[in-house]
Formats: sequence, structure tokens, C-alpha cells
Amino acid sequence: MLRLTELRYCRAEDDEVVTTVAEANVTALAQGWPVREFAWHPHQGNYPGWLWTATTGSFVGYESLLERDRVLLADFDPAVAGIVSQPFWISGPDEACGGARRRHAPDYLLTLRDGSLLVVDVKPARMCDKPEVAVVLGWTGRVCRARGWRYEVFHGEDPVRMSNLRFLAMGRRSMFLQPDEVAAVAAAGVVGATLADIEATVTGVDPLDVRACALALLWRQVWVTELDRPLSSRSVITAIRAEEGPCPSTS
Repeated sequence: MLRLTELRYCRAEDDEVVTTVAEANVTALAQGWPVREFAWHPHQGNYPGWLWTATTGSFVGYESLLERDRVLLADFDPAVAGIVSQPFWISGPDEACGGARRRHAPDYLLTLRDGSLLVVDVKPARMCDKPEVAVVLGWTGRVCRARGWRYEVFHGEDPVRMSNLRFLAMGRRSMFLQPDEVAAVAAAGVVGATLADIEATVTGVDPLDVRACALALLWRQVWVTELDRPLSSRSVITAIRAEEGPCPSTS
């Protein structure tokens, strides 16, 4: 199956590589460009755009708010080392359906820090009930798993958790914060303290900067708090983790 399934990806703009799933260069895929452009026109029903991610240090495209949420989740996930949108086209026979020809471009390719790959399609659950969608996603999953890649169809995240992540995402660009202020706020963090306690403890730093530093620490997951309930000044730090080496965002 893998040698019969064609894979096309872009090493750079207008630099397409044609290979097979069996022979695809994983490193090149993880550094590739989107294989197709997003649609932009007045009155369209979806909401495309670009989201800057701390993981890549660059903008990652999305074609819907649901896709934007999945990119944000990937950016927040410490296991994710790379994010590529529209990473490749695959086309080939679907042996489970009598050899019917399929063609599909997954929505995202996530490179994990353990070296594995996660291919992601983003679809509302209601769309997956359509037979024409289900067969393509089923085939894509079989191809990916046969190659040793994980495959996921993302339908959405818990609304409260997602709302919290959108708020915490203000802490992604912590390169604009002063390292000494981040260090002072980090030193004030203790398990069991509320965010209000920390804001009251830190002196000599503008209160707005204290809050910005706290958001950065929560985004980087140096501080951990419950995200299944709305964030507020009463949110409690439940764990403190050491960062692996110096954080480039505060250098």
C-alpha cells in the first residue's frame, strides 16, 4: 500500500517533491511548506488566518476557527516540536474499498520531541458522519498508521479549557518581557498560592507586568493550574516545573 500511495510535498515555494509514502523523507516533511493555498474571498463561511506560534517562532495557517484551536493546542503542548499546515498530498488506491482512488491533503503535521509524527485532520463531528468524508479520513488513517505515523481527527476541545488557552496565549510572546521581572515573578510562585497572592507579593514591578509574566509562566507551563474551570485571580498554582535549559523567549 505505501509504495502505491503517492506523496507530494513542498521543500519551498514552487519546489514540489513527488515520492511515495514509503520513501518520504520525514525530516523534509517536517520542514516543508503548505502544499496548497487557503481560500480568501468575501462572504465565505469559514475564517482562515495565521496564528503566530511559540513552537515554530513563525506563523502557522488555519482555515477555520476549529483549526486555529488545534494549532493553539499544539503550541501549548510541550511534546510538540514542530507544526506544518497542509503538509502534503497523498493519493492512491484504497484497498479496503476495492482499490478506489483517494486523494487528500491532511490539515497538519506535528513533529513530536520523541521524533514521532502526528498527522491531524480537523473536522466538525457532524461532517465525519458524511460517507464521502468518512471514507477519505478512514483511508488517510490507515495509510498514516501503516507508515508508523499517528493519526488524529480533531473535533474540538472542552470549551472552558479552550477559552483558558486563548487567554493564556497572550503569554506566548514572552520575548518582550524583561528577564529580571520574569525571574522575580517566578520566584514568588509557590504551590497553593493564587494568582492574586502572587500579584500582591511581587514588589518593584508594574502590576501589569507582573500579570504578563504570570501569563508567560503559565503558558510555558513552568506554573501549572487547573484549566477545566475559568481562570481568574483565584486560580491556584498546583505544580511548579523546572524549565529544560534557558528559555530563549526571555534571553
